[in-house]
Amino acid sequence: MLNAANLPYTLLYSFSLIVATANILVLGKLKSLSKLSSFVSFIEALFSTFLASVAVFWSILSVNDGHGITPFAILMMLLCFPLQGQLNLLLGIISTAFVCLMFGLIRYADIDNIWPGIVTGFTSAVACFVVANLIERIRLENFEMISKLSSINKQLHRLSQEDHLTKLLNRRAIDNALKRELTRSERFDHPLSLLMIDVDNFKQINDGFGHVFGDQVLVDISQCIKKHIRDVDYVGRMGGDEFLVILIETNQDNALQIADRMRNEVMNLNNQHKDCHVSISVGLTVAQGESVVALLEKADKALYLAKKAGKNKVRNIFIHSDKPSIS
Repeated sequence: MLNAANLPYTLLYSFSLIVATANILVLGKLKSLSKLSSFVSFIEALFSTFLASVAVFWSILSVNDGHGITPFAILMMLLCFPLQGQLNLLLGIISTAFVCLMFGLIRYADIDNIWPGIVTGFTSAVACFVVANLIERIRLENFEMISKLSSINKQLHRLSQEDHLTKLLNRRAIDNALKRELTRSERFDHPLSLLMIDVDNFKQINDGFGHVFGDQVLVDISQCIKKHIRDVDYVGRMGGDEFLVILIETNQDNALQIADRMRNEVMNLNNQHKDCHVSISVGLTVAQGESVVALLEKADKALYLAKKAGKNKVRNIFIHSDKPSIS
């Protein structure tokens, strides 16, 4: 029951809970800031020392009033929360507080048999440390488990989107990216360009030099393509020797320059593969409100024109007023 005699204890417990909660919520965030880390650690230790000192002082008064050492046990338990992960500091504060409590009871407590209180205080201190240690171990185990699961999930997500050979996006991932970016492009009225790339005479390369060499050519070409895109762009392998590049907020002229740089970059591979001529043909188109399927068909038609023009070319289909413009 709350009365005048119990009011100081109630105020003490309430104050301790409020400060401990603020310590956990506020100081924990401030501690992540490198500039404030040392200062926050000092405040954290200062508060814990203050709380332990109050526990010792109030427990001695409480024993004299016939209430036992209840404040010591409760306030020591509160220390377990703000000092998680600092078990050495926690052990030091609890041990020091218990020694002070023991000498304080022997010196100042006005009762004949003081040892039950000392035993209770010792048991409370040990229990607090054991509980804190258990909480910390569980927290660390959970953190390690969550970190491991997060790492596994990221790896599985990456593998589910990655082409095993070129490490580019696979067909499903690049299709999803195209749907997402085409919707975004229409919503915000931003330009979106698409490059469909095919390796010239790849069947002859495979037949003449073997599939291992052909795979290496695909890897080399994929690296040439990646050199000329930004982090916001997407590049994926559609399958076989065909690649798709999504150029975000890129108009027709800029996309044409990028495509030509890619083509020239691939031509430089001939210095590396001197016995094999490597080149690509590129079909370019710009999104103009059509569906994903229609946009891919436009890019495929542009690629066909590049092949028909003699390969190692970049061709563009841009529809304006229902009249295709081919370059």
